[in-house]
Amino acid sequence: MGAQAVAIRVGGDQAAFWGCGFFGAQDTLHDDRGRHFYKECFVQGSIDFIFGDATSLYQLVFNIFLTSYIYSVRYIDCTYVINSSPPQNCEMLSISAPVPTGLNFINGAVTAHGRTSANDNTGFSFVNCSIGGTGRIWLGRAWRPFSRVVFINTFMSDVVAPEGWNDFDDPNRDRTVFYGEYECSGAGASGAMRVAYAMKLNESEVVPFLNISFIGGEQWLQPFDSHLLL
Repeated sequence: MGAQAVAIRVGGDQAAFWGCGFFGAQDTLHDDRGRHFYKECFVQGSIDFIFGDATSLYQLVFNIFLTSYIYSVRYIDCTYVINSSPPQNCEMLSISAPVPTGLNFINGAVTAHGRTSANDNTGFSFVNCSIGGTGRIWLGRAWRPFSRVVFINTFMSDVVAPEGWNDFDDPNRDRTVFYGEYECSGAGASGAMRVAYAMKLNESEVVPFLNISFIGGEQWLQPFDSHLLL
C-alpha cells in the first residue's frame, strides 16, 4: 500500500486550492483544521488519504476542461503535461494485484475525519467528484467518534466497498458519526449493502453541504480568476 507519509498538512484557516495534485499512499492530505476549499484537485492515496478535523469543501464543476479525481492507488507511474494550465491528461497506472474475486477484504479508505464533538461544525463535503483506482476501499472510517463526511453527486467506481463506511471497530461510533450520500452514481454507489448508520440524504438534508456556505466562503473566498493559474 505504500508508506505512511503526509504530502501536505493544511492547518490554517481560509485556505483555497485550485487545480492542485496531492500524491502519496497512506495519509496523503492532512486536512487538519480550519476552513478550506479544494476545486478541481487530484488526490492520490491508499489508507485514510484525506484525514483531519477541518471544515472542507471538495468541488468539481464538470463543464470545466480539467478532469479531477480522487484515486485509490498503489505504485504509480504518472506523467504530467505542464504548461500555463493545471495538470491534465494524467495517466494512472497501478500494478497492484486486484482483490481476488470472492474475497471480501478492504485495503484502504478515502477519508478519516476527526470530529470529536457533536457541537463542532467540522466535516468534509465532496460535491461532483469521482472515485476510482484499484483495491477495495471505504468512503470513510470513523477516526474520531463524531466523524462527519458527505458525498454529493459523486461517481464511485467498484473500488468502493459495498458497505461504504467503517466505524473504526467501535460500534459505539455507529450512533455518533454523520456519514451521508446524495445522488451518487457508479457501481460503488449502490446502497443495497451500505452500513445501517450511513444516511441517504434527502433534498433538505443535503443543502448545508452543497456549496461554499458550508465553509463560510461568502465572507473570505475570492471569486475564481483563471489568471491565478499563470
